[in-house]
Amino acid sequence: MSAIGIMDGAYFVGRNELLQWINSTLGLNLSKIEQTASGAVACQLLDALHPGCVALAKVDFNAKNDYEYINNYKILQAAFAKLGIDKHIEVNKLIRARPLDNIEFMQWLKSYFDSHSNGQNLNYDAAARRAASKTGGVKGSSGKARIPLSSATTTANVNGAVPARSTSISKKNPGTRQFGQAVAAPAAAVSSGSQDTAMAAQVQEAAEQVTELKLKVDNVERERDFYFDKLRDIEILCQMPLLQSIPVVKVFERILYAADEKEAKEAMEQVLEEYNQQSTTA
Repeated sequence: MSAIGIMDGAYFVGRNELLQWINSTLGLNLSKIEQTASGAVACQLLDALHPGCVALAKVDFNAKNDYEYINNYKILQAAFAKLGIDKHIEVNKLIRARPLDNIEFMQWLKSYFDSHSNGQNLNYDAAARRAASKTGGVKGSSGKARIPLSSATTTANVNGAVPARSTSISKKNPGTRQFGQAVAAPAAAVSSGSQDTAMAAQVQEAAEQVTELKLKVDNVERERDFYFDKLRDIEILCQMPLLQSIPVVKVFERILYAADEKEAKEAMEQVLEEYNQQSTTA
């Protein structure tokens, strides 16, 4: 299984459904699809489906750096080769933890998983298998995906973050301060920090909504292109001299070139009427 057709149901599986599937299958508590960027989750999903085919003992569930991510994907690609799965993993895209790339890969993996598990519940102890991995399972806050170094500055600017404020006393007069400074300055810092946190949360939520909308638009465009290509094939067939003498082909053309739904409906009614007349005559 090297590819999934663009109309496969996998491409219409949303982020929330993917997260629910991953969490229920592996006993995790992921909240963002980007948390699969390290490749460890994909390795264990394949291990759940094909026990023993993935070198899970070498997988790092607490990977933080790109080279650790890449190593996980090397293990996954080796498992693909072992199972005869002709699927190229675009590692350079996935390790950047961009939602769309990770969603698309998880959609493919879920389709593969569903087609081979036949909807059966697997008797798989996910926690025990992770405990035997390279770093002994997920540690800390459920393996939150890190922000790639190359985008750290951009993310900080987008989220409205500000440089850390200095809390040290002025070097010019280290032993003096104005009345009320000790109370007012910390209060202002706390208030500003709360506003920054709230704003960052709002920006993050908006960014996730934009990502979700982009994914939906992408799926709609795939579907549109699919049906357009089908209609184009039918149009080409209708224009072949060999088929133009067939009466029903003219009806197909009327439907294809109908300016609105009314014209298309009239063409269909004409076909049905002619068919009924022929049936009555026969």
